[in-house]
Amino acid sequence: MVADERPDNVATAAVLAATVAFAFKGVVAKLAYATGMGVPAFLVLRFAVAVPLFWIGARMLVKGGLGLTARQWVLSSMTGFAFFLASYTDLTAISLIDAGTSRLVLFTFPVIVIFLNAALERRPPRLRDVLTFAVTYVGVAMAALPHGFAALTPTQLHGMAWAVASAVTYAIYLTASQRIMKEIGSARFSAASNTITLAAMVTLVGVTPGFDALTFPEVGIFWGVVNAIACTVIPFFLLFEGIRRCGAVRASLLTLSGPVVTAVAAWLILGETLSPIQVAGFAITITSVATLSLPAELVGKLRALLPFRRRCAS
Repeated sequence: MVADERPDNVATAAVLAATVAFAFKGVVAKLAYATGMGVPAFLVLRFAVAVPLFWIGARMLVKGGLGLTARQWVLSSMTGFAFFLASYTDLTAISLIDAGTSRLVLFTFPVIVIFLNAALERRPPRLRDVLTFAVTYVGVAMAALPHGFAALTPTQLHGMAWAVASAVTYAIYLTASQRIMKEIGSARFSAASNTITLAAMVTLVGVTPGFDALTFPEVGIFWGVVNAIACTVIPFFLLFEGIRRCGAVRASLLTLSGPVVTAVAAWLILGETLSPIQVAGFAITITSVATLSLPAELVGKLRALLPFRRRCAS
């Protein structure tokens, strides 16, 4: 019994650690932007540093060769391009709306993952996952949008559309990667798919006017390297190992704590303030995400203690 529970605990720890590392990506990016580095330069540097490290990591972790078949490269290319689209639409959304709103919309992707998996497996989503997402979504909404959507401008609505596109493409990326990763392993998948992401990023930047104007300040390069290693390579390996162990649905729900970690990091490092309603949202989100690590037997016992459950049973 203990041995059966350990992989799930390891998966939970891996996904949460990856989420924390990913959450600092925006803070590190702002530090790089403050040096004069633009978004295109930052993204190209990030993936240019990350991709060789992905292959080195795969070489260290994978026993045997790293070669992929033509079919496996095609599948990895599809997911890598999906991740490129998710990153591009997310950055476009951030340029039109504030980061908190963008994070909120992006982190609606778990419900999309739930329905994608349910459709692929021809089954309804589990009630526990739906309820957990609903409660967590309330917490994320309180933390990211303490004043609501009341005063959105047409530009902000346009940005919201880009953010929704990012959530959809990221959900597709996670769902597809779960299946491909089982075949080639998380290490080789991370290296191959991010190679395609880099190629797509360089292609886009190369055909965009102003490519020659990209600047790489020395301090900006430092933060770009930090972002590539600590906020990209390491968490990618952790995240996909977690997905391999517990599945994309559970992993995506765990990553809902990301906006909370980002907001706290921005408060501590960048001096951004937190309102009482945001603090309440953080608490709701963390508590809701924490329930995902509870054993199913314990959840069943807790539910049996609820008054309305006892009345229904009688």
